[in-house]
Amino acid sequence: MVVVGAHYDHVGIGAPVVDAQGVADSIYNGADDDGSGTVAVLEIARALMEGTAPRRTVVLLLSTGEEMGLLGTRWYIPVFPLEQTVADLQIEMIGRPDEVSGGFGRGWLTGYERTTMGDQLQEAGSPIVPDPRPDQNFFFRSDNIAFARIGIPAHTLSSFNLHGDYHRPSDEVELVDFAHMAALVEAAIEAVRFLADGPTPAWKEGGMDGLTGN
Repeated sequence: MVVVGAHYDHVGIGAPVVDAQGVADSIYNGADDDGSGTVAVLEIARALMEGTAPRRTVVLLLSTGEEMGLLGTRWYIPVFPLEQTVADLQIEMIGRPDEVSGGFGRGWLTGYERTTMGDQLQEAGSPIVPDPRPDQNFFFRSDNIAFARIGIPAHTLSSFNLHGDYHRPSDEVELVDFAHMAALVEAAIEAVRFLADGPTPAWKEGGMDGLTGN
């Protein structure tokens, strides 16, 4: 089994922020974080339905409460048996290109160096590269970490470029680069197909370091 997920919640309604035009906005729409990821998961679902059935079961998990402590994912984990789960891939913030990781149509994988998943995808021709900003600890900042802490190889695919609209009302759909996002969705579809049909990802030596706790 492969779990593919994204979170559909965001910060919600918060303190009003006044933009450059003097307009106050208190709705944190989260177009990139993580509307882009939820759209990607829906497109992965469409592609899997239209293509040959994958060898492994693929669970598509759109969870809530990520920003509030991974609430949806923490609900899922004890409810569903995970003994046969070989990998988890979360998709978060793929709405804008990241020049540091190669720009248009390219994404990076958090915790790339911890398991064989990233190497396997690259060998298969995927445009997914290592996280260029490991100092930001993104591996620990998305739903993947809940799976990783129970021993499942788990990563998040992203192209977050540290834009200034992160967790602000200005994270609006008008700022999404849809051509880039579409290209990265196609890459995600191929990655999921590979995970569903290909070799099982494994932890590298030391890959589970720092994963104790909740």
